[in-house]
Amino acid sequence: MAIHSTAVVSSSAEIDATAEIGPFTVIGENVRIGENSRVGSHTVIRQCHIGKGTTIGSHTAIGGNPQILDWKEVPSLVTIGDGCFINEMVSIHRSMHEDGATSVGDRVMIMSNTHIGHDCRLENDVILTTYTGLSGHVTVEEYAMTGGHAGVHQFVRIGAYAMVGGYTRLVQDVAPFMLCEGSPAFIRAPNLIGLKRRGFSLKARSNIKKAFKILFNSGLSMGTARGKLPEIEEENGEITRLAEFIEKSKRGLIGGKPAGK
Repeated sequence: MAIHSTAVVSSSAEIDATAEIGPFTVIGENVRIGENSRVGSHTVIRQCHIGKGTTIGSHTAIGGNPQILDWKEVPSLVTIGDGCFINEMVSIHRSMHEDGATSVGDRVMIMSNTHIGHDCRLENDVILTTYTGLSGHVTVEEYAMTGGHAGVHQFVRIGAYAMVGGYTRLVQDVAPFMLCEGSPAFIRAPNLIGLKRRGFSLKARSNIKKAFKILFNSGLSMGTARGKLPEIEEENGEITRLAEFIEKSKRGLIGGKPAGK
């Protein structure tokens, strides 16, 4: 175990023998750090369970209290999976609910100066670019990515394999597989380059392109457009996944490009 002599570590913390803790870092109560994980200098971590092979940069704060004016202290956590890379000056707040958790999956990359509010859920392989801000209760599904300075309203969902452009303001859900940008935000196109990089076949990408045209470029209401999705002969469940995401949306979906834009 490589714990720098200037680090302050709670006696209740559980740190694997192969983990590293940098100088002037504070490891508080109810912290677990898995094997081969590394924590940089001047970082504060408390109420957090961290998996294997995760790197946390300097000047980062994890496990702080949720930013709620009338919040009452309850035991809660941040959970971080395996193989994550969390860069410098990131803040991640623990859940507002008793025994709840703000969760970060495996192989997630969180770039510098990003904020993740209480009760957010990041699935595996998510990328959040510098200065992204997630309010409380945001869900980011697998392989989704945000550009720099993206701002996300509470309870918004960003669907799997979606790409959110830099400086985008999200107040509604972003459908899976789509490219979203702007303030106000709109769906520009299917995220075809991202899908190709992730191994989606030509047929699957073509299906998603057809779904984009029906949902966001046909002028139909979302309810009517969703009803036409079963007409697309899907390959690996991509259209079913898109339809189920729409059905479960509580905030409504961000729509297509405004007329005349």
